Amino acid sequence: MQCGWVVIVVALAKHGVSAYNPGTQITPKPNVLLDSASPRTCQPPHMKLLLARPLIALAIACALPCLAAVPPAEKLLPADTLLVLTIPDLDRALAAAKDFPIAQLWRDPAMKPFAEKFEQKLRELVGEQEKNFEKDWAEFKPLVSGQVSMAVLRGDWQGEAGSGPEVVAFLDVKDKGKQLHDFIERCEKRDIDAGKTIQRETVRGVKFARTVPKDGDDAPKKSQPYIGQSGSLLLLSESPKALEKILARQDGAGAGLDETPEFERARNTVGRDSHAFGWVNVKALAAVLGKMPAQSPDGGNPLGIAPGRIMDALGFGGLDGIVFAARQTPEGTQAELFVQAPQARRKGLLGLLAPEANEAGPSPMVAGDVAKFSRVRIDGQKAFQAVERIITDLNPQMAGIVTLMLENVGKDKDPNFDLRKQIIGNLGADFVTIQKAPRGKSVADLSSPPTLFLVGSPKPEALLQALLTINPLPPKEREFLGRKIYHLTPLPGMPSPGGKGGMSFSTTAGYLAVATDAGLLEEALRGEAQGKPLSAVPGLADAAQRVGGLNTGWFAYQNQSESLRILIETLKQDPDGVDKLFASPIPTPGAPMPSLQPLKNLMDFSLLPPFDAIAKYLGYSVQATAATPEGISFKSFTPIPSGLKK
Repeated sequence: MQCGWVVIVVALAKHGVSAYNPGTQITPKPNVLLDSASPRTCQPPHMKLLLARPLIALAIACALPCLAAVPPAEKLLPADTLLVLTIPDLDRALAAAKDFPIAQLWRDPAMKPFAEKFEQKLRELVGEQEKNFEKDWAEFKPLVSGQVSMAVLRGDWQGEAGSGPEVVAFLDVKDKGKQLHDFIERCEKRDIDAGKTIQRETVRGVKFARTVPKDGDDAPKKSQPYIGQSGSLLLLSESPKALEKILARQDGAGAGLDETPEFERARNTVGRDSHAFGWVNVKALAAVLGKMPAQSPDGGNPLGIAPGRIMDALGFGGLDGIVFAARQTPEGTQAELFVQAPQARRKGLLGLLAPEANEAGPSPMVAGDVAKFSRVRIDGQKAFQAVERIITDLNPQMAGIVTLMLENVGKDKDPNFDLRKQIIGNLGADFVTIQKAPRGKSVADLSSPPTLFLVGSPKPEALLQALLTINPLPPKEREFLGRKIYHLTPLPGMPSPGGKGGMSFSTTAGYLAVATDAGLLEEALRGEAQGKPLSAVPGLADAAQRVGGLNTGWFAYQNQSESLRILIETLKQDPDGVDKLFASPIPTPGAPMPSLQPLKNLMDFSLLPPFDAIAKYLGYSVQATAATPEGISFKSFTPIPSGLKK
């Protein structure tokens, strides 16, 4: 945007016309904008004033946006941006989010003991690293009101060991530039008084500074970013080169991210009118990774597969970018992840993620009290072939070993057994998962909720018999409604999705049915829901339309109330159960799970209120995945819970 009207305001101020008094003789001052030899039209002083006042008003009206408005992230970022995350307007985003159910939940008086202790512990944790954090945050927080953005720039990075891209962050304080300037000065003075060394840089006329650890200081020497201010924009980065690019773009110099076709397509479709937006330049990232060697100097990557080859085998080489956008509406929260993968270039995992457009809604047998439901219309045989191609492209030798293993599966029981023909060849294109709330309140119950898997098959009986053939232990059989149910118990020491209780198998209406809970399997064999079906849940049809409908080939539903009710009650009674809940089901010697002690220190689960006190804030969410010629879309929508609707 051109700011020529700013010059007009300055010129009029120099002429002194804004202070004109009708009883005072005006002596025109030299016009600094015109050559002294330029012809002028003489007019009475009062005529000059009458013309000047409208010009002043118009000039100010046009100049203020130029002085205050900060361009969007894509206009401030250079063309070599690899990743950008931005909140275009924090004030607008916070205003929209204040009615977000989780935000209301956090403010509810019933949550006060838990929330206050969490915030206190968080302040203490941050204060251990930065003693002045709480005071600084209280002063700085009111300043942030406009754009907040973080980006990763490629810069000179070519994939060499010991090097990396540049990270930069910037945020807009709108009309609080003076307060920001004073805040930065106070922080810098405090560091100087504390004996810290200040390192300074000037980039395109803007002064930046950062603190440098003192020599001999035993504290860990963390890299500090340069911090500086350009107008209402606060900029932070460890790289002066990255800062120079942002300031150059602020001056209108250089190529910008908004000139990148892939980004513009993302911004104009998925990112339009979003409260939060992100984009990853996968094409540029793949170009860098493609240059990296198969073996890193530190001995990493033991398989010896070059990153570029991994990217290509998985199909990421055919990606242009990945887009994320979220927005809060009066009806609920919408989010979308869009994979920019043109249909002609999809392979590997991208081919697996693209469902066939087909009916994916719940059947009448799915009850309305389920905690989770998903249905995916992906061809099982094609998916298996895609996985084999990925392994072959990654490592042909590994693919040969896998093929040999598959060819020998089941041969000990039946020399004529053919896994490809009898199992893979009997897979259909319909996969359903139904999960209910845990039956009990123990951590073991939470870790293994009742779950039913339905695998579509042209020959479900043959598929079931093939699975029983490759099982090392004979199953237990029983009859139910004229159908056979087979129960398999896990081998001692072997993990099982069904926990210690094992898994139950049967067939029903074109599906192989596998369940971790016998009662849930029996519900499926009855063929109808007990009580109200999921399809009759109020608002579900409308919510489904907001993510593309029930015919995209991939639909999922999650009932937050059913998922969290027992979890909250269990953690209130057994706060230490969180360790067991998130423990790995498979022992991993030498690679232990990260400690959850920091989380437990922050959250005192015993202070959580009874579930009924907060149930009104919890509802359900729906997700759908759809493939288009331009890419693959993952959409999510969380309606406002019925208890909060006005």
